[in-house]
Amino acid sequence: MISKPIFPLLLLAACGAPADDDPTTGGPTSTDDTDASMTGVVTDAADSTGATTDPTGTPGNCGDPNEAEPIYAPPGECYNNAGCATCNCVTFRDTPPSAEAACAEPGAAGTLRVTATVLEFPSADVVPSVGVEIFNAFDVGVMGIDNAMAVASTTADAMGRLDLEIMPMDQIGMVAIIRADGFRATATGLAKPPYEPANAIHDIFVVPESVLTDYNAALMGDTDVAEYLPLGDAGGVVGTARNRYTGEPMAGLRIVSLTNGDSTSAIVRYLNEDGTFGTEATSATGTYVLFNPDLAEEFEAEHGGAIVSTRANKAGSGAPGVFTMNLSIDVDPGSNPFE
Repeated sequence: MISKPIFPLLLLAACGAPADDDPTTGGPTSTDDTDASMTGVVTDAADSTGATTDPTGTPGNCGDPNEAEPIYAPPGECYNNAGCATCNCVTFRDTPPSAEAACAEPGAAGTLRVTATVLEFPSADVVPSVGVEIFNAFDVGVMGIDNAMAVASTTADAMGRLDLEIMPMDQIGMVAIIRADGFRATATGLAKPPYEPANAIHDIFVVPESVLTDYNAALMGDTDVAEYLPLGDAGGVVGTARNRYTGEPMAGLRIVSLTNGDSTSAIVRYLNEDGTFGTEATSATGTYVLFNPDLAEEFEAEHGGAIVSTRANKAGSGAPGVFTMNLSIDVDPGSNPFE
């Protein structure tokens, strides 16, 4: 079986608020086990003196410059960090976006505030009270999920939310890994350098073992992917394309390589509504499985020849676990869902 040591970094997706904290304060509600020896990476959002600007002023110089301009204004103050002058959008969800999302002052220079919600894949149901560990992406890519050493850890609250602060140093990115009974160890990218005051990905997933069992059974007869099975034991990537505004899965999309185009060696399979897998495009499930991506290869969603994902995501791998690479789709749902 083949499992490429792909560095697990997901690029920024879209942008909850803390259960026990005012989101405008910029302070986390829980502590973590951050390695105090780590050195931070200072971004343009705050200089070395800690000086900042009005959080809700002109959007800062952060985020993906190629991100599509939103069709609808966010239900809160921001979709993601790019919507804040301080490059610090405190939110716990990406798709759908949260009405509680708020721009905040950054923490100390070099720190990264991590806020997120743990969700079950692919249902996106909240998973409460599970442990979450934060890793350097490079370590996971080289040593695998079981052997890499966490740099911080916390436990999600009863709403599945986590809120902690770290000082990132990894030059590939920071990754959240969740291990829980009944689930396979699952990694989701959080942020990449140059690090902003807050993480970019806020929907972090954990995949039930039963889901992987069903996927492996459905893919067993596919000779093109046989050498990359079983998912989990051999690594692999799963994801769901969801509408940026409603969070609903999107049909009719093709997952394409931004990095390699038609020359990609990656193989994509799309989950059909009957539990089988196809080769053409997403079904109403919006779910796909990705095999054999190149090192840090980036992927987007295409519909009718046009790229419709808000940003590209990088694939990851780290046997014996699974990575999630979800895409936010900027397609008009027909009316403003926030009104």
